[in-house]
Amino acid sequence: MIKEYMTQDHRECDNLYAPLEEALSQGDFEKALELFMPFKRAMLKHFAMEEDVLFPAMEEFVGSGEGPIYVMKMEHDQIRSIINQLGEAIEAKNRDKALGLGETFMIMTQQHNMKEEQILYTMAEQLPFNKEEIMQKMQEVDV
Repeated sequence: MIKEYMTQDHRECDNLYAPLEEALSQGDFEKALELFMPFKRAMLKHFAMEEDVLFPAMEEFVGSGEGPIYVMKMEHDQIRSIINQLGEAIEAKNRDKALGLGETFMIMTQQHNMKEEQILYTMAEQLPFNKEEIMQKMQEVDV
C-alpha cells in the first residue's frame, strides 16, 4: 500500500523531470522555467509526505538516530539543494550548468529512490501502524 503509492509518486516526479530536461537540452529556457515549478513542487511534496508523515510514524517504532531514515533525510537536503541550484541555472539561462545539475539530480535521485523502494518502504509495510491513516495524511500534505 505505502510502498506502491510512494513508488508511483517517484515515477510521477521522474515524469515531470523528463520534459524539463528535454527543454534544457534544446536550450528552451522559457519552457524550462514553466516546467520547473511543477517539478519542484512535486519533489517538495514527496519529501514532505515522507518527512512530515511517514518518517515520524516509522520512528515511533524504529527510533531516530543515524539509521536509514536519517540517511534519507540527509539525501533529501542534498537533492533539495541541487533542485534550487538547477532553478537558479535555468533563470540564469546557463544551459551547461543546468544540464550538469540535472545529471547530478538524476543520479542521486535514482540511487535514493532505489534505497527507499527496496528498504524503507518495505520496512514501513511491516510496521504495526495504521497504514490507511498514514496514506490519508500523506495525501493531504500541501507545499
